[in-house]
Amino acid sequence: MPFNRFFELLHSKVGRANAAALVLLFAASLPVLAVDGTVINKTTGLPAAGVTVRLTGLGQEGMRPIGRTETAADGSFRFDNAGEGMFLVQANWQGVQYSQNLPPNAPKSGVEMVVYDVRPKLEAAKVTQHIVFLESDGQQLVESEMIIYRNDSLLTWYDAKTGTARFFLPVGVEPGQVKAHVTAPGGMPLERELTPAREKGVYSVDYPVKPGESRFEISYIAPKTAEFASRILDSGAPVRLVLPAGMEASGDAIQPAGKEPQTGFLIYDIKQASFKLALTGSGSLRSAASQPQDQGQDDGPSIETILPPGYERNFYKVLALSLAILACGFAAMYLKGGRGSSRKA
Repeated sequence: MPFNRFFELLHSKVGRANAAALVLLFAASLPVLAVDGTVINKTTGLPAAGVTVRLTGLGQEGMRPIGRTETAADGSFRFDNAGEGMFLVQANWQGVQYSQNLPPNAPKSGVEMVVYDVRPKLEAAKVTQHIVFLESDGQQLVESEMIIYRNDSLLTWYDAKTGTARFFLPVGVEPGQVKAHVTAPGGMPLERELTPAREKGVYSVDYPVKPGESRFEISYIAPKTAEFASRILDSGAPVRLVLPAGMEASGDAIQPAGKEPQTGFLIYDIKQASFKLALTGSGSLRSAASQPQDQGQDDGPSIETILPPGYERNFYKVLALSLAILACGFAAMYLKGGRGSSRKA
């Protein structure tokens, strides 16, 4: 065999071997596209075994289910070949789901998921505020009602049979006409359905109250514009009625608590579980809360068309508004107390 032919074959074999080695080296240098972590039961303080964990990819094309697994004895879980991008990790424990978002730049290894033991009854989960919002454009009356729970324990309150937060719907309002939202601690508003209870007109929201603060809200168009009647089903927490500037309410069950100085919102204390109100005027809570305040001339309340539930409504503004109402509600009580002190002096 000619020497030049021999060297050509040798060169070809060596080249192939070098190419294979380079491929193996490149593959070894690639990052492991996996998501792994541990589920911790904060009630016990120990890793949680047997927890169902799901991984979902989040992108412009929507949600992409990646896999499902159960945690090992040490609470660990792992998803291989998850790919890149944003993920949603969900852990289901005792019938309650806990979620955590993983942004593209967040670590995908060593993820810690937290779960809590569940109780169907929990005294630590208490209503801290109950707020009834009413607004009218003169043609229709929109009611938005928010119940705020505070759970200071290391347990989750959830009863799959009876639900958690309960609301009363007046005669003429059907559950299908109601929009219900829940905001879990540190989460975003989620739309839920109302579940009928045994008592007529009473409905519950099937959603757990986890440690921290949870907000339940319903909204609907009331049957009548000039009057409103309802019931408060929870007890032990302040219940307030909030009206926009331009509206007023009267009735034996309410007592004026003050006026928010910047927006002109009227705040009333609701003193009875069952109440009926006579309403006059019109005004919008959303427009007043979203518009910048003018320190000069007051042009009166701004009226906007109030859209019924199910249309385009900025729900986040309602949440921000309710936060402001909490603060101004306490401020109104303080101012009211201050006025009483000055009279005594």
